[in-house]
Amino acid sequence: MAVILDRKLKVVFIGGCSRSGSTLLDLILGQGKDCFSLGEMYHIWQRGFVENQLCGCGMPFHSCNFWRSVIKEVSASVDLSDLESILKLQRSVARFRHLPLLAVRSLRSEGFNDRVLHYTDILKSLYQAIARVSGCGVLVDSSKLAAHGFILSEISDIELYVLHLVRDSRAVIHSWQRKKRRPEVFWKESLMPNAGLIKGTQIWLLANLLVGFLSRKVCKYKIVRYEDLASCPRKEAESIIRWLGLKCQPDFFLNDDSIDLGPNHTVSGNPLRFRVGSTRIRPDIEWKENMPRIKQKFIYLVTYLLLARFGQTGM
Repeated sequence: MAVILDRKLKVVFIGGCSRSGSTLLDLILGQGKDCFSLGEMYHIWQRGFVENQLCGCGMPFHSCNFWRSVIKEVSASVDLSDLESILKLQRSVARFRHLPLLAVRSLRSEGFNDRVLHYTDILKSLYQAIARVSGCGVLVDSSKLAAHGFILSEISDIELYVLHLVRDSRAVIHSWQRKKRRPEVFWKESLMPNAGLIKGTQIWLLANLLVGFLSRKVCKYKIVRYEDLASCPRKEAESIIRWLGLKCQPDFFLNDDSIDLGPNHTVSGNPLRFRVGSTRIRPDIEWKENMPRIKQKFIYLVTYLLLARFGQTGM
């Protein structure tokens, strides 16, 4: 089914810190009519095009019929024969150190601005090809990284919606310390990245501060608390769908806390993206019992100001 792009394509960027439930939110929204889950599109060049990791459908990226169709569409306007050049271009503009230049145009050199324009042209072609192949007018991108969000905000032909997903810092850092296999790396044993107490706290603070800055550059910005999403998923989904201006109802929910997950073509994210069928959504509160109290108190004190900003100051 083809979609005619006679209006701006809506892209929903889910920003925030890793281990905050972005894959869950991505999949929930992607079940809706006219919505399509992309997973973490920031990683598509390396993990999809180069490494051929598993798509959410379970097939290697280059063996997936959906992505093969997208690649055929994109190839009409983008030279995909030199992926190293595209990766080099991405690294030259969409990194943490480039955030001041992405946030303030007056700081940019002519060369940097030209690279941003070149990279956004490539992304625009990619997202429009996905819309045509999927037949959907709303794409959900759970990349989380602030730099990627700023890059998306540079594309005039898309209507960007930013969902800032925030999870309690203690829960995130506890999750960072768990070992979790990455099934998409099917040719060898690979684990998701881990972080200790200090590094994890720094990551949480920086990730949420930087995504928060996006609210100054985009008109459509909404904070979503993981705890609300996991406790009342249907209610939160309805609220987000209304905010996006969509008329569809979340009829993919079996009841208030269970969802019927269909197949997806996400390119990267939590292993949850490989799950299909009836899925009950419940808050992950393991940290409250298994994280030592002294660590909980340390994280709470260091991140208190941002926790208060997001209404998460309960001990």
